[in-house]
Amino acid sequence: MTPEEFASALEKQGLPISEQKIGLFREYLTFMLAYNEKVNLTAITEPGDIWLKHFYDSLTPLIFLPVPNPTIKFSLIDVGSGAGFPGIPLKIADPNLQLTLLDSLQKRIVFLDKLVRKLSLDDVETVHGRAEDFGQNPNFREKYDFAIARAVSGTNTLLELLLPFVKVGGKAILMKTVHDENEIFHASKALEELGGRASQSFSFELPNGDPRVLIVVDKIEPTKNKYPRKAGTPKRSPIGGKNG
Repeated sequence: MTPEEFASALEKQGLPISEQKIGLFREYLTFMLAYNEKVNLTAITEPGDIWLKHFYDSLTPLIFLPVPNPTIKFSLIDVGSGAGFPGIPLKIADPNLQLTLLDSLQKRIVFLDKLVRKLSLDDVETVHGRAEDFGQNPNFREKYDFAIARAVSGTNTLLELLLPFVKVGGKAILMKTVHDENEIFHASKALEELGGRASQSFSFELPNGDPRVLIVVDKIEPTKNKYPRKAGTPKRSPIGGKNG
């Protein structure tokens, strides 16, 4: 995918993007690839693949969940942000977003700090740590309109990592590459424990045909105090035992 194809594909989906924002994505790509030579940030290094599999893919939540009021500032925490996906592309597309990037590796946080300065992005906070720890931190717990993760972890694990950050009335967004239609059914116990309710699920393909799914969960009541459990437990022993 070229930058021109990126812009065209987004416009076809009702998400036009300005030349100024395209310029920020170009800077992002150049800086990330240079930094990737000394710190392993991404295995995807072909520019065309980055435009498609990192940048376009990161913006798909805006296609299916458009910002209800672009004049209002919404808060979002990107859990396990890595090289900044999907948080930084979402911030570029919607500058009003108040963004927190959480990652467990300090070297990635150092990169993200430098990237945020290079792109002159406002209202972006970077946090080094584990979701299990910060989900119990009163400065972060149930403070966000949205929590998002683009990860391969099972649904029940992701729910335990995301929902504690979401305020009642907000949403958790799970970005996955594969979708088991029974996932949400098997997540019923986790949803009950964590104060969530399955809202929407979108199965779709990237322009090259790669499958994707967005699972959206509404936060309808506070998460029980015992969640999230200590680091590693949500993955080893997911709530309900089934991890789709």
